[in-house]
Amino acid sequence: MNEQSIIIDRFVDRFVSYFNLDLICECTGVDRDVVQERLNQLITGNVIRKVSKYEDIYVTNRGRYNINVSTIYCGNWVFDLKACQDICFLLEKSQIKSIRQLAFKMQRSRQWAYLYLEALISVDAVGICKSGYYTKDISMICKVGSVIKKGIISEKRAECGIQPQRRRKKTTKTTNHK
Repeated sequence: MNEQSIIIDRFVDRFVSYFNLDLICECTGVDRDVVQERLNQLITGNVIRKVSKYEDIYVTNRGRYNINVSTIYCGNWVFDLKACQDICFLLEKSQIKSIRQLAFKMQRSRQWAYLYLEALISVDAVGICKSGYYTKDISMICKVGSVIKKGIISEKRAECGIQPQRRRKKTTKTTNHK
């Protein structure tokens, strides 16, 4: 394996989004023919895959995309194991105290965060304590969606002694019209 192939492999390995031939040539400075030859080798080795039929757009194929688990407990909801891993790593890395914080950090909706947390807590992959959510056992995420206990988040919060926060009613400002 020559130096140019190593440069291309490192680019493909580190680049997290979609890429094409021109982007690799620009970023690595490697000749176009060499890049095309190496991309063909990587496709045959099942390291990358071509995403579009009409354009040469590629993406890495290292288990980062779409491992989905369907469940009977949440209608047609499908759990993505990659997202479950991301949640567990995020909980290890930073202190998350609320569903709202988790949704903000994951850049998803609060409903999405709630359903994923409920599924992860149901299989004992995630736990709750006074300081917030934490990762218990990351190896349990393969069971996500097999059992989902409705309302388990509020039960676990009550066990820990976390009181639900009261929501203030929104008041409207009154203006004096004369």
